[in-house]
Amino acid sequence: MNTEVRRSTVQSPAVRPGRLEASLPRLDDVDTPRQAAVVLPRWRRWLPLLAIGSGLLAWEALWRSHAVPAYMLPGPEAVGQQWLRLARNGALWHHARATLSEALIGFGVGLAVGLGLGYPLARSRTLAAILAPYVAATQAVPIMAFAPLLVVWFGLGLLPKVIICALIVFFPIFVNTIVGLQSVDRSLVESAATMGANTWQMLWYVEIPLALRPLLGGVRMGLTLAMTGAVVGEFVAADAGLGYLMNLGRAAYDTPTVFAAALTMAAIAILGYLSVGLLEHLLITWE
Repeated sequence: MNTEVRRSTVQSPAVRPGRLEASLPRLDDVDTPRQAAVVLPRWRRWLPLLAIGSGLLAWEALWRSHAVPAYMLPGPEAVGQQWLRLARNGALWHHARATLSEALIGFGVGLAVGLGLGYPLARSRTLAAILAPYVAATQAVPIMAFAPLLVVWFGLGLLPKVIICALIVFFPIFVNTIVGLQSVDRSLVESAATMGANTWQMLWYVEIPLALRPLLGGVRMGLTLAMTGAVVGEFVAADAGLGYLMNLGRAAYDTPTVFAAALTMAAIAILGYLSVGLLEHLLITWE
């Protein structure tokens, strides 16, 4: 589809830097088909809660049927009571805070590296051919196999867990960055170039806005996976964190504690996922 960009008549080929922002093609000026606003029926808005309630009922029914031994699958009531007990004595918040700090730092590192490598590789096939084997190698080795080596190399502190989180977060952000930038309509980039835009101005005013949805998709996935990376690192070596708490429960055959820690981790990951979805809704207003 040919995209027409409406702009005012330029008096000279060169646009003055002070007026460049006003001269660049805006997303509102691009003749792209707009998606009609989708209004969900009121009953559908309750579907997530209904799905959670159905899952809890199925869990309770499975527990009451004694098809699975209680030491393997505790009931929802036992898990809820243990969660409240851990929350009241402060242990749950202490371990959740440790895991969340590791996940956020690792996510920040993975985000910076993924965006920093994704942009030049999206623009240079030569660079992509050189670095692609190394990028693929970071995902070829299972993280659980790689984690003990990180502990040997960097000790038992925060750094190995941050590296594990960054390795897990990096790849989806890196891939979505490349896909998003390569999907930008080149005619818009060329139009901005003819108006005098430099590389940074084209990136900020044209490429990033048009690639924002896949970019935020990678961020959403990476933020969710950051919790997994933190817990994996805590499984290997830690003295705090939800993974450490799950290890304690497993060693004592205390499955309610294991479930309480796992559900807390899942709740934090879901909140991060929904937060990025809200950010996407607020930022992308032209579709």
